[in-house]
This record gives sequence, C-alpha cells and structure tokens, in this order.
Amino acid sequence: MRTILSKRSRSGRLWVGAAIIAALAVGMVLGSSFAPRSAAAAQAALTFSGRSAIVYFAVNPAETASFERVMTAYGESLSGSDNAQLNQMAEGLKLYRLADAGPNNYVVYYLWVDPVVSGANYQYFQVLNDEYMGGAPGNGDEVRALFAAFSGAIEGGGQQTISLNLVRDF
Repeated sequence: MRTILSKRSRSGRLWVGAAIIAALAVGMVLGSSFAPRSAAAAQAALTFSGRSAIVYFAVNPAETASFERVMTAYGESLSGSDNAQLNQMAEGLKLYRLADAGPNNYVVYYLWVDPVVSGANYQYFQVLNDEYMGGAPGNGDEVRALFAAFSGAIEGGGQQTISLNLVRDF
C-alpha cells in the first residue's frame, strides 16, 4: 500500500511540475511577443566624454551599400529632425571610408564627430526609431530592416568608439 501511494504522489508531483513549467514557457513567449521594446530600445546609449570622437566600423565588403544606406538614414534623421540638439549633432558628423582594404579585407569606415554635443545620445537606432520617417510607430518595419542591414554588415569586432580631447592645435 505504501508503494501505491508513493507512486501516485510522485506522478502527481510530476504533472504539477510539468504544468508549472508549461505555464512559465507560455508566459515567456507571450510576454516577449507583446513587449513594447524595440531593437533600438535594447541598444545601449552612445555618448562621448571628449570634445571629439571617432567611431570605427569594420564592414563586410559585400555589405557596404547596406551599411551606407543605414548611415545615410541616420544622418538624414538627425539633420531633418525638429529637435535642435539632433540638428546640432548632424552638423558635427562626417563619415569616412578607408581608401584601402582594412584588416582581413574588411572595408573600414570612420564616423568623425567634431564637435561632440555634450550629453547627447548618438545611438543610431534610437535616433532612427525616434526620427526616421516621422518617428515611431510608422517607421517600425523600416527601422527593423535597417537594423538587420546594419547587423549583417558589421564584421570583425563590430565597432569601436574613441573619445578625444585636443592637446595642441598646430
């Protein structure tokens, strides 16, 4: 008799445990499906501590057009914004492409920021999410496509940021 009860309680515990796990899994799937966070919101802020900055990008040679499309949309979003701070950020940006192949034949780009707008968030996808095509929510699919293009283009260590302060002007 003791073995029959212990088998029943064990199987009952297994069913309850399985039901709890299933409920948690369904809750996680539904929660992530309806979560309001976008890819842009998940990105960390990009701020600079110096007066000037450089952002280095290693880009897959087959994806340079995609990368340049994203950066063009970024620049147009900054300069076409109604926000004066974003306009000021756009005035200090220049995108350079290395004339020769970089390490591992990557195409190297440098985003030159001079002067840096103190305290401004230069995060590309935050700007695109807020400003591109008039801002959210109408730009959701387009911003996701730009994020995918950017993610597919960046190679070999992605991007590196360098904040600079002028030591001497010659």
